Amino acid sequence: MDTGQSLTESTRYEAALDYLFQRINYERTTDIPYRSRSFKLDRMQALMDALGNPERKLKAIHVAGTKGKGSTSAFLANILWKAGYQVGKFTSPHLERLEERFWLNGENCSADDIVQLVDKLIPVVRQMDEEAGPEDRLTFFELTTAMGFLLFAERKVDFAVFEVGLGGRLDSTNVCHPLLCLITSISRDHMALLGDTLAQIAGEKAGIIKPNVPVISGVTAPEAQQIIQDIARQNNARLWQLGDDFLSDPAERTWKESSEGTLFQQTFEVTWKEGAKHSYAIGIKGKHQVANAGLAVASVERIRELGYDVSDEAIRAGLAATCLPARIECLSERPTIIVDAAHNDASAAALVSVLEEHLPDRRRHLVFASSGDKDHAAVLDLLIGAFNEAWLTKYSFSPRSTDPAYLRTLAEELKKDSSVQLHATEEAKVAFHEAIEACGPNDVLVITGSFFIAAEFKRFWSELTAAKDPSISSAAR
Repeated sequence: MDTGQSLTESTRYEAALDYLFQRINYERTTDIPYRSRSFKLDRMQALMDALGNPERKLKAIHVAGTKGKGSTSAFLANILWKAGYQVGKFTSPHLERLEERFWLNGENCSADDIVQLVDKLIPVVRQMDEEAGPEDRLTFFELTTAMGFLLFAERKVDFAVFEVGLGGRLDSTNVCHPLLCLITSISRDHMALLGDTLAQIAGEKAGIIKPNVPVISGVTAPEAQQIIQDIARQNNARLWQLGDDFLSDPAERTWKESSEGTLFQQTFEVTWKEGAKHSYAIGIKGKHQVANAGLAVASVERIRELGYDVSDEAIRAGLAATCLPARIECLSERPTIIVDAAHNDASAAALVSVLEEHLPDRRRHLVFASSGDKDHAAVLDLLIGAFNEAWLTKYSFSPRSTDPAYLRTLAEELKKDSSVQLHATEEAKVAFHEAIEACGPNDVLVITGSFFIAAEFKRFWSELTAAKDPSISSAAR
């Protein structure tokens, strides 16, 4: 790094992280209206111009959506990689390390990659900071997005999959020139920023649609579908719609079980309007993942039409190889411990569906924390009745975390006839300890509500399993 002194490799890495995290980070701060001047593309485009426009050197696939965009991006990136292509994938947020945001050919980028990318940014950002006012300084997400463009352009990847951070129209990733656009789903989330109705939210998500660029949509709400159809038509962008042009449905006997009863394979069928049908399998829990995997398969068909060779074998291998941290991720079998980043009503409903279908008649414990901009009532209304005991807490490293006492009061109002026992716990680690201690060997513990609480628990779990606690059988060891 440009510090004027010799630094060890570890120190250089820490300095690079410090440089990035001292920028304003809307993932960890209280919300600012999405339409305010804090969110705009001209600043991001100026950064790209100063860096030599790496975004123009990429065959980008741009993925937006309220939920499912991370899963769909992972399925698609793995398929293309298994087809023999060099593939990059940019996602957010990360759970434990910044490197998770920059995936290359099956692996996260290295700490040294982070250092070198920040080194390239520093002189350009310094110049832009000098010319900008206090409100116009580049943000953490803009810098990390630029790092994704730079890294994938330098590695000359064949495809670069970019997941939208927030919304779409004004998101930093929207300076890309995509080969294909995907919109996975639309439901109510970030309403204070994106709009109060599904139509308004759809308008922001559909802002990634570009002239003459094909679009794959997994949106099911009619009012949101109509907005996407209208914007695609205005851009002369061919649209393939889940439910109209293709279907993706769970097959009969969709789950296979291991000898320990752990669910590990889900089969599904993609059916095209013309009548063609193909069966696939994924190792990801939840029927909602069938739709996400189907969108990835539909995207491959469009990529084939553009002249790229992707075999059926690569599709199956890529789907099967995909694993998703904090998406109904099972960390332990006895007790069953699941980490899931469900943060809105749609994702909470999907989580409850998995619990009721595949883990019935178990005593269930919940640890829940959420960000201040979420619809807590809608999420807790779905979750509370599915658990016997719940700890409402907050994550420790962001002021966006909601007050546990408020969450408990809300949960009390929503529990209705449920006999769930409720706790409000200020420290997440205390909630984790108490919840684990309350679990019998056949119980289920779910940690959910946010990527932040999922990340905090995973760090705690790593510490716990590193101590080799003999009372816990870890599926992750």
